[in-house]
Amino acid sequence: MHIPGFLPLATASMTFIVLEVLAGVFTIIFWILFFFVPNSVQSSNERCYMVFQRSFVAADLWMSIAFFLSAHYLYHHETAGVLWGIVAGGTFVFLGLMDVLYNIENGMYKNMNTGMFFEVLINLVSIGFGSFTIHYTWRLLIR
Repeated sequence: MHIPGFLPLATASMTFIVLEVLAGVFTIIFWILFFFVPNSVQSSNERCYMVFQRSFVAADLWMSIAFFLSAHYLYHHETAGVLWGIVAGGTFVFLGLMDVLYNIENGMYKNMNTGMFFEVLINLVSIGFGSFTIHYTWRLLIR
């Protein structure tokens, strides 16, 4: 589908499409570990931390669905992949920034354990890949 005022959609790389799928899959794996494998990805067992983390489940599911839809549409060379990519990327950045701010305000980065290592990794990937996704998918549309 061609949008007036834009060049036809450029072809997304398979590497990028796979990374989108992996972002969604790893997010789901994180929640499986969080709820079913104690002391795996949790950086703390404090009540306030656990309540805060649980508030991300619905938004992470939304983000995963957006990544899956973007990957699907980009694979089929459809413009909707750009929209869903921007939605997924923006959600990823937002969630990453929320997490970073909580961790800074509550001194969470001081307690570097296995869970906090994963937390830092997730924060970096969220903000980095989310920003990249917005830029990359938009460039597919306007080249």
